[in-house]
Amino acid sequence: MVIMTKPYLILVRGIPGSGKSYVTEILAERLGIAACVVLDPDAIDYESQSYKTMVEELRSEGVDEKFYPYRFLRRQAHEGIENNQIIIWNQAFTNLDGFQKTIRNLTNHAKQHGKSLPLLVVEVEIDAELAKQRVAERAAGGGHDVPSEHFDRFTRDYVSFENEGYSVIKVDGAGDIEAQIKEIIARLQADA
Repeated sequence: MVIMTKPYLILVRGIPGSGKSYVTEILAERLGIAACVVLDPDAIDYESQSYKTMVEELRSEGVDEKFYPYRFLRRQAHEGIENNQIIIWNQAFTNLDGFQKTIRNLTNHAKQHGKSLPLLVVEVEIDAELAKQRVAERAAGGGHDVPSEHFDRFTRDYVSFENEGYSVIKVDGAGDIEAQIKEIIARLQADA
């Protein structure tokens, strides 16, 4: 388990079926679940009291309903920052502008609380056909599906953010995840 004296942000991104959730799960286990806040738009419990309470607040503020899930995750990230936790946000993040807005929001929240927020981007890479096969298998097993047109859009729009000035580690979604997890943890410990 890693003991943190400041918050840390890890954004896990990649196309659907790349292995983002698996990488996130293993990473959180290795770091210690209590040290982490794991955020995943596909895993939000829309029936939880905390989500319903937040929806009431946002509705009274006139916030568009399509932003509720993102705001819910962002609120959890804010709490993680305040508690010096490792925030692992598992999402495709295909849109650079949205990605940068998220980082700015979280960085500003950290600054408002007198903290810095180191950032590591983990990009899970995989062949698109293998990813599509994984999505189909996941859906057949009762997991969440990604409609073909959405998958194609994700695949078409997805590009690495390594040339955007972020600290990036690339992970082979079809490779030896354990070795790559060790690399991620080593980077986090060096930044801590």
